[in-house]
Amino acid sequence: MNSTYQVNQDWRKLASRIVKPQQIVLVIGATDAGKSTFCRFLVDSALAQGLKTAFVDADVGQSQIGPPTTIGMKSFTPEMASVQFDGTADRLYFVGDVSPRPRYLETLTGVRLMVDSARKTDADFIVVDTTGYIHDPQAASLKQHKIELIRPNHLIGIGHSTELEQITAYYNQQEWINIHYLLSHRSVRSKSSSARSRYRKARFDAYFSESSVQQIPFKQIRGGRTPFFIGRIANEKELEILSRLAETQVYHAEWGRRTLCLIASRSLSKATITHIKDYLSLTRVTVEVRAYFEHRLVGLISKTTGNTDTIGVIEAVDFQKREFSIRCPFSKEGDAAKHACAIQFGNYQLK
Repeated sequence: MNSTYQVNQDWRKLASRIVKPQQIVLVIGATDAGKSTFCRFLVDSALAQGLKTAFVDADVGQSQIGPPTTIGMKSFTPEMASVQFDGTADRLYFVGDVSPRPRYLETLTGVRLMVDSARKTDADFIVVDTTGYIHDPQAASLKQHKIELIRPNHLIGIGHSTELEQITAYYNQQEWINIHYLLSHRSVRSKSSSARSRYRKARFDAYFSESSVQQIPFKQIRGGRTPFFIGRIANEKELEILSRLAETQVYHAEWGRRTLCLIASRSLSKATITHIKDYLSLTRVTVEVRAYFEHRLVGLISKTTGNTDTIGVIEAVDFQKREFSIRCPFSKEGDAAKHACAIQFGNYQLK
């Protein structure tokens, strides 16, 4: 059993009831309730019983496996000499933010895909950790959708049951799910926002500690979660016309079906955007400035699997050469940038 955390009797009693083959456990609770530590305890308990175990870390802000902004899956076998929550993951899904609030759909998709990946490892026991986002109606809805998507055998709420009832009450009379409550561990201490930021920085520093800057041509990839890099790129003559209409330099532009996306040297007023839209008979004009790309985290999608191969950070964009410079960790599978067919844009900018 891991000696780096304290275990109380309530944990042991609950583990004796739920740590069995063919079980999925979802853990919810407020920030600083001790969810992540309890998840580690469950993994250790399952391995001690000889169960192949998978851990899905959906705490995108304070992740134990995988870098922040991602949902990770890691598989453990009882034969392992020691269990390390060391930041590495067997599979990743790029959410793109350190909070689920701006990325509900990505969060739900990632949780389901990573649980599916855990099932494919033939794990006997699966543990799913979550963020501390629980208190408003949108948070309750997000947690309930997670429950519906992964159908856990056990739902464990850490904290006072009254603060979790807006999530759990709906399931009280449904026999397919077992609901358990634990009080927060008495040794848990609240972390300040600066401590959480330092933790994220340390995780990112570790993830990018062995990395290199790689060039990816625009023509190699398609853009995801962004209006860019999916349309026809404007030629030089078109950029000159658009720069005159915008009354500022337009570095890059793409045409869609009666739509236009452009990167300009400065933000455009609503009146200027309306003028461009009316002049060119368009239904939508999207404008960003160069800073949109600076230090933005992106997910690199593998051509062969369609999965997140790695995440990277945009170091520079050369609109004349039409290529990205993206810092990526060295990949076991080889040159991740070379094999990327798509880039998913995140909200988070790593500075």
